[in-house]
Amino acid sequence: MSRRVTIAELVKSTGLSRATIDRALNGRGGIHPRTQNVISEALQQLSKAGPLVPRPEGPQVDAVLRTGRGLAMQIGFWCKELQLPVAYADMHQKNEDEMLEMVHARCKDVSRPLIVTAKNTERMNALLQGARQRGKRIVTFVSDLPHDCRDAFVGIDNRSAGQTAAYVIGSLLKDRKAATVGVVLGDYAFNNHEDREIGFRSHLRANFPNISLTDVAKGEDSPEQTYLAVRELLVKHPDVAAIYNVAGGNVGLARALLEAGLNGKVCVITHEANSVTIPLLREDVVQFVIAQDPADLINLAVTIASESAPTATKDQNLVDFGIYSRFNLPKFALNSTA
Repeated sequence: MSRRVTIAELVKSTGLSRATIDRALNGRGGIHPRTQNVISEALQQLSKAGPLVPRPEGPQVDAVLRTGRGLAMQIGFWCKELQLPVAYADMHQKNEDEMLEMVHARCKDVSRPLIVTAKNTERMNALLQGARQRGKRIVTFVSDLPHDCRDAFVGIDNRSAGQTAAYVIGSLLKDRKAATVGVVLGDYAFNNHEDREIGFRSHLRANFPNISLTDVAKGEDSPEQTYLAVRELLVKHPDVAAIYNVAGGNVGLARALLEAGLNGKVCVITHEANSVTIPLLREDVVQFVIAQDPADLINLAVTIASESAPTATKDQNLVDFGIYSRFNLPKFALNSTA
């Protein structure tokens, strides 16, 4: 017996937009035959995949996430699109006191799992440790925290992501006698930023001795701070050949490059494929982004947070990432930025 397939499942399976699938299913026309076949095949496959496990009504999991603007918007989009039982608090650019207040409020009910993206600070760690001791289930998301602060981590291998950026930049510059490369950091208190930088530096040092690194430009994930930091970097190092941004603030990075007349002349690698970075890729301000499917990311985090047998939980739960340019923009980004 086949089961009913939701539009959200078809969006995730095909990579097509909700509007396209809706037109195809309701016979409104304007759909290419190949697209219709893709939808029909996905519908047939999913209908045989077995029944969906019904979720209780209403949010069952809390998420308090301090991420970059583009990723924050994508997470909100996919929580709704996939009908995830999440009460999502977008904490983009909130300060530490605001984060602590929000997390403290969400930790009062220890029966509800918490997904959190936060800085690795003493006060935050103490708050999460105390909540876990009272029975709270906590999953760190995108940026990890010490083991005694959480039950599991969901994200990418950030050290490998930094090594990937170094490999691309190093390969592009390997034939130069000498080259200077800049690094833009958000905040070392985010473990994912630190891990990416470590991977980047170590791989360049071991494999590309012709490349020297500038001092780190600290952007604090803020477009304005990133603009000021990159502008200063370009004044000190006008010959910089490439920049790796481990964090957010990409609009500010782009502004600094454009004002310096270096648009397209400096190779830029950054993170996330979203409404902020896709236009920069298309305009050749950014050449590459390292990104993962945010739908996979949040869906996995909710699944792990909701596990009925937490003793079986893996410590590290990593999703695949890829490297994208304007020539291979990922469907998951185009769907959630339309």
